[in-house]
Amino acid sequence: MTAPRLHVIPAIACDKALILRRGPTDQVASILWDRATGEFQLGQWFRGRIYEHRSDLSPDGRHMITFAGKGVRWWTAISRAPWLTALTFLPQDSTWHGGGAFTPDGRIWLNGGGDIPGGAPDGLQQADPSAYPHGTDGFHMGGLFAAMMQKRGWRHDGGERYEARLSKPLAAGWRLELGFEVGRRNRSIISNRYALLDAEGRPAPGAEDWEWAEPWRDGVQFAARGGLHFAPLTNQGLGTPTLIRDFGDMTFEPRQAPYRGVGDA
Repeated sequence: MTAPRLHVIPAIACDKALILRRGPTDQVASILWDRATGEFQLGQWFRGRIYEHRSDLSPDGRHMITFAGKGVRWWTAISRAPWLTALTFLPQDSTWHGGGAFTPDGRIWLNGGGDIPGGAPDGLQQADPSAYPHGTDGFHMGGLFAAMMQKRGWRHDGGERYEARLSKPLAAGWRLELGFEVGRRNRSIISNRYALLDAEGRPAPGAEDWEWAEPWRDGVQFAARGGLHFAPLTNQGLGTPTLIRDFGDMTFEPRQAPYRGVGDA
């Protein structure tokens, strides 16, 4: 059985994180994770595609914005995390632009510009169009994702589009490094590739297949092989990982959001 892929979006101002669990290819589950308590809240399943690099979680972990598609239909949705049911539903006829992000002060930014009809939901405010670089269909994220990561303490070391390279310094000379892998048959399938490097740039054993990683307390939390893990980090290297949660045995189930939405996302 192929392990699901995990795309993790940590909030900027709290310990919450949004997990987009993909697997099989056309099924995605949204999950809210409290990184401090280890609690998980399942939102909803979706049959289709969520473009992870143009989706975001608000700084307080209460709302999320996603860009999704099914067949030849695509839309941007603003919802209450971790639910996919839209409070704001913005349909479009292609994957050109779409999705968005939150600014560090919690304002909603739309990729491609434009005003939110009727205003942002739940009393949220809309950000200035210049808050982030707009990403078109070329990389399905353009420079947007790198800019979002910079707001989370990552450094853009160079390269653009598929060749972008980012890093985040850790203690004792260690650093996390992030690059991207593009699908051979479908170039819209973009996978994150994280590595843990020492002060000399040498990769740490055991960190070769990470799909996500962020520092946490005295170590690193990371996603690999369909699960979330934690490993302590010392001057000598990475300690023995412990499993936080395995998402491999999840199966599709229809779920209703605890609020009334709009559209048909």
